Amino acid sequence: MMMRPRFRFGARARLLTALGVFALICGGVEPPVVRADPAQLAGAFGSSTVTTERLGGTDQYAVAVAISQRLFPHGGAPVVYLAGGQNYADALAAGPIAAREDGAILYTAGSSLTAAVGRELVRLAPARVEVMGGASVIADNVLDQVATILAPTTVVERVAGSDACGTAAALSARSFGRSAASTVFVASAQSPADAIAAGPAAAQLGSPLLLVNATSLPATTAAELVRLEPDRVFVVGNASAVSDEVLNAIELIVPETVRVSGADAYATAGAVAARFLPRAATEVAAEVMAGALGYADGLPAVPLAAARQAPILFVPANDVLPNPTRDAIVAARPSRFVIAGSVSEVVRAQLVGFSDGRLTVPAPTPAYPAYDSGYHDYGEMVTLIKATEIAYPTLVHVFSIGKSYEGRDIWAAKISENVSIDTDEPGVLVDALHHADEHLGVEQALYLLATLTSGYATDPTVHQLVDSRVIWIVFALNPDGWAYDLSGGQYHYWRKNRQPYGGYYGTDINRNYGYRWACCGGSSSRPLAYNFHGPSAWSTPEARALRDFVASRVVNGVEQIKTHVTLHVNGELILYPYGYTKTALPSDMKADDYAVFVKMAQTMAHMNGYTAEQSSHLYITDGDEIDWLYHQYGIFSFTFELYPKELGSLTADVYPPYSVVATQTARNRGALLYLIYAAGCPYAVIGKAAQYCSGSPVVTPSSGLLG
Repeated sequence: MMMRPRFRFGARARLLTALGVFALICGGVEPPVVRADPAQLAGAFGSSTVTTERLGGTDQYAVAVAISQRLFPHGGAPVVYLAGGQNYADALAAGPIAAREDGAILYTAGSSLTAAVGRELVRLAPARVEVMGGASVIADNVLDQVATILAPTTVVERVAGSDACGTAAALSARSFGRSAASTVFVASAQSPADAIAAGPAAAQLGSPLLLVNATSLPATTAAELVRLEPDRVFVVGNASAVSDEVLNAIELIVPETVRVSGADAYATAGAVAARFLPRAATEVAAEVMAGALGYADGLPAVPLAAARQAPILFVPANDVLPNPTRDAIVAARPSRFVIAGSVSEVVRAQLVGFSDGRLTVPAPTPAYPAYDSGYHDYGEMVTLIKATEIAYPTLVHVFSIGKSYEGRDIWAAKISENVSIDTDEPGVLVDALHHADEHLGVEQALYLLATLTSGYATDPTVHQLVDSRVIWIVFALNPDGWAYDLSGGQYHYWRKNRQPYGGYYGTDINRNYGYRWACCGGSSSRPLAYNFHGPSAWSTPEARALRDFVASRVVNGVEQIKTHVTLHVNGELILYPYGYTKTALPSDMKADDYAVFVKMAQTMAHMNGYTAEQSSHLYITDGDEIDWLYHQYGIFSFTFELYPKELGSLTADVYPPYSVVATQTARNRGALLYLIYAAGCPYAVIGKAAQYCSGSPVVTPSSGLLG
């Protein structure tokens, strides 16, 4: 709603914060792997063209066993590489070797043989068991336990060096003669995802994988490179993972050194897939292995991926599909996914959708600048909300409320306990992106969708609200202006839609609603102006689409939507009607309604740290949405002006950086849930539920709503 030249942060921290930092050095110890609730791991998504299979379990030991059983359904593995379940750096180099020898990788606790792993070893009956790492990683008594449960002829031996880099060099020396490998892969022991992603590629080329430190070339690794005499070394990982100094040191030993990398572990895995596994991008039977960023689930998958000439890609343990992973999948169009470990249901749905076309957008849409690529563009937004519908079919229905001027769908979602039934439960409307450059609003809407779906099974407050309300979210009311604002890979500070009039483009949709349109100096009659109100009320198809949707919720003469918020940027404000006048209680507002507005706004502001005030206190607006919704239907309608407060720069205020999105969207959780709660009877907030809502139960939320 703000009239200033917009600024916003690209704050879509997409729920994902970072890959996670491994304090693991060669020979170091990795923190324990955190597991998701096993109840959330069950099930898989399939379609007519894509098969999705999940190999999961309650911890890394069970995941490794599930992969082993998939790889050797009838037993009979010739060799098993045994890795430490809490410190598997010593086993990173074993991935391509295990694949080369048609073997499997299993985990064990360091002090004793894990029971389930022992049973899998007996089932596999290998001729050889290679224990990776020294006694500080896997104790000697574990080797004795392995020897005890297997046939007397089984060879049980340890491969170890002074640290993980030394262990990798020792394994290479044992497996490859001098000049036996023309190509060698190198990755950092501190970046296990890069080493895991390199595994299938190294296996395909018959190459060893050696490890280095992020900033130094260990003597053991250098000596093994000298012994192998390769023609080429592929360094997997960016300069943060393997420094240029390390690469230069390798170049003094090997004739050719090539870095294969991306901006992060996701992008590096995609780069490895694109360079070394071209068949995965062209063959109909290609598979994509996907693992959570705990990484532990990815290492045992290396032999399975290598056997199918499939890349290993990574996804985080939340509802976000990283752009590099998405791009690799779009390029591959695989017919099968094998998912190793815990992957959220929304991401699983996206994996299937991206490969079979159900979730792809028909026409390409402009993307964000590289430095803000974490934001969801129009296509990514559509994919995410449709994937959420696939993942939660009883809770979510995705639909379009109409078309923009240029013909783009204006996408919305209905969220309810049984979404297929049209109930008379109190309704709540949330909309975003009236103004094209206010991108944080889309991320806030997507955050709310994720909160109401992923939290339904575990959060009592969310569960209760979804069961007793019907929530409607319109994610981007101005898709044309959005596309224009991102055109050419840069921001254009564009606010209006793209409808031409008077030789200029664009009408401010939020000055085009029918109540008090163009009445009071709160908009402009000049087509060039950023707040041009259009030639007439409702002249924009976008405002008409919202108008017609709200009208469709009138049942038996009663509007079912009771509360509403429109998401804008910036100022950290909660605004309530009226915008057209500075009078607090004009003749077209009831005193009790005014009291409700003030109480609700103050309560929500207490939750998110915003400032509550009448809309006109910021500046006069006429023909705006919240005035119309309240006057026409009595809906308690608010504007959230999201982060940041005024920073003194157009860019800073209008385009918040991607890095703030997670924090700033989560900041509004309590306020948005309160808005949903209050829809049961808004007058209850001023103690007048009996007067206004007789016969309508007032649902009291579970504890924690204010959190």
